[in-house]
Amino acid sequence: MEQIFISLREILVLALPAFFLVLILHIYLKRVLFLPMETVLEERRRRTEGALAGSEDAIRAAEEKLRQYEAKLAEARAAIYQDNEAARKQLAEQQDSAIAEARAATGAQVAEARAAIAEDAAAARTSLSAEADQLAARIANTILAGRTQ
Repeated sequence: MEQIFISLREILVLALPAFFLVLILHIYLKRVLFLPMETVLEERRRRTEGALAGSEDAIRAAEEKLRQYEAKLAEARAAIYQDNEAARKQLAEQQDSAIAEARAATGAQVAEARAAIAEDAAAARTSLSAEADQLAARIANTILAGRTQ
């Protein structure tokens, strides 16, 4: 058993320098490599999150501007539609008034033409009536003259 303790002591004596070397290496790497790396990574994460937050803010602002632009565009389209509708109504009213004027003028011309035709017809009747009486008298004279001969 004593032999085991002696062997164990020798192993420990041989392992102690390696253990202390590993411990010193651990402390050295932690202070020189890992702590600065953690601070750099933390700074990087903080900046990345800040940039993400900034970009999300920029996206929200751009979306708001887009909504405003679309609203103004819709208002402009509505105004154009209203202007077009008003112009169409005005044109329709002008066309209706032009048609009414043309109908009135045509109605007046038709009335004048009917009056002229009525006058011509009355004049033709009186003329035909007078000619018919003369013709009847001539025919009667010719027939009567032919009987007497």
